[in-house]
Amino acid sequence: MNEQVLTNDEKDALVDGVETGEVEVQTGNGMQYASVRDFDITPRNHIVTDSYPRLQNLNLKLARSIGKSTSILLNEKVEVEPGSLASSTWVEFCERSTDAALIFEFNAMPLNGSAVVYVESDAVRHLVEAFYGGSKENPPRHAIDGFTPGEMNVVSLFCQDILKDIVDTWRSLILLEPEKVAVHQSTDVVEIIENGAIVIDSDFTLIVGDDRHDFHVAWPTSMLASLLPVFAGAKRERDAQEDARWEQVIRARVPEALVDVSSRIGNARMSLREVAALQAGDVIDLENPRIGTVFAKDIPVLEGRFGVHDGCYAIETTRWLADVDAAHSVAG
Repeated sequence: MNEQVLTNDEKDALVDGVETGEVEVQTGNGMQYASVRDFDITPRNHIVTDSYPRLQNLNLKLARSIGKSTSILLNEKVEVEPGSLASSTWVEFCERSTDAALIFEFNAMPLNGSAVVYVESDAVRHLVEAFYGGSKENPPRHAIDGFTPGEMNVVSLFCQDILKDIVDTWRSLILLEPEKVAVHQSTDVVEIIENGAIVIDSDFTLIVGDDRHDFHVAWPTSMLASLLPVFAGAKRERDAQEDARWEQVIRARVPEALVDVSSRIGNARMSLREVAALQAGDVIDLENPRIGTVFAKDIPVLEGRFGVHDGCYAIETTRWLADVDAAHSVAG
């Protein structure tokens, strides 16, 4: 590999031949010369990335939620750790593991398409044993190339809880309505997602005692197309028309809301000894009983003069209470 193809004398002769024209540099299409062309880089400023920090943060919260819900489901302490994110084709995703697995297919309106929860065989067996109160020291001994209807039902319960956790975790981003579509075995030939479609694989680890088992939530990028810029860290643009509609709804509904209104007329300071000595018929002297405060749901909103109007006790408003005044009113 270190031997020279041409000697120094041969290199010099070749260079001289090219310069004098004795050696032609050409192809079958004639002489080819290098050229420089203008290239406008500004229209190509969109960066495609496989890094989704917002989705990773959501997965961190989702893992905690799944751990809590699975602990309730199995009546056993369970922790879930989020793993890495990976993008691949659907075929590559399915070929990562040669072991049997259960694939829980679901949709999530208003997103279009189907996503999956991929539960590997070891996780399936542990979930089933813990659900039925079995001992992990005596695992089931059926063939691992297929799963029973009972095992599929248990995994469905586990995945249904995951869907609820996804709804709660993603609520600040989008309101999802996920539903189960079907449960498949990885050995079956099913057409859930197109083979060449790109999916985002969120890896999770189920930790029960000293045992660790993997499961995945895989989303097609086509299904998450509207959310990918947000997952990549971009700020989501607000819809001005939608904001205007919300403002109209709020302005129309808030005045119609019912609240409890109460009042406080005057204050008095007494020692505990005096309070303990109170008897029926005793009179408590109030400081300035002519001034009253009106509360809406225990929040002071206005102050006024206490008196009688049309034969009824009433308060004549003198001023609305600002935040500082309200705080002093409550303290008083």
